[in-house]
Amino acid sequence: MSTTTPTPTGRPNARLLQTVGDMVRSIAVVLAVVGVILFLSHRAQPDPVREVSMTNPLIVAQISAGFPVLVPEATEGYRLTSARFEKGEPGVWHLGYVTPQDAYVQLEQSATSDLGFISDQLTGAARTGSQTIGSAKWAAYEGQDNRALVRTADGVTTAVSGTAPMAELAKVAGSLTAPRKAQ
Repeated sequence: MSTTTPTPTGRPNARLLQTVGDMVRSIAVVLAVVGVILFLSHRAQPDPVREVSMTNPLIVAQISAGFPVLVPEATEGYRLTSARFEKGEPGVWHLGYVTPQDAYVQLEQSATSDLGFISDQLTGAARTGSQTIGSAKWAAYEGQDNRALVRTADGVTTAVSGTAPMAELAKVAGSLTAPRKAQ
């Protein structure tokens, strides 16, 4: 068996002439292009809280509910995230707010003395006593992550509940008022 020595073809291998510096420059160019693309396509993240209007659900509630629908007035800085009237027997008026401290406060109201319609909000909460707010007496409930103030008067149960501190719930409960009926 004979061994032969390879003969050069006359074309130098271009890769043999590349250096680490060439590689670094190539990576820098690619990163610059990616940076420009990211800069041009960057969009600010929208606020994850979607605010809604109370107007239409309030009109439906005022027409459909067999009780005076209440709305809190002490909601400066609050963001209304849900408003609805669920028709049925009994109908349920609901408002949900995110507070300036990112806690949640909701109002539930229904023409019933059965607390079943707010049982989801009271899950894990136990009655801790009562509070007098204005001239009304409210039952207080406390749970690990939720609190509630519940009042039944004239066959209508009103609950102010959420993750906000009890003082915040009491402020909202004390500000409840029946708005003027929409025309």
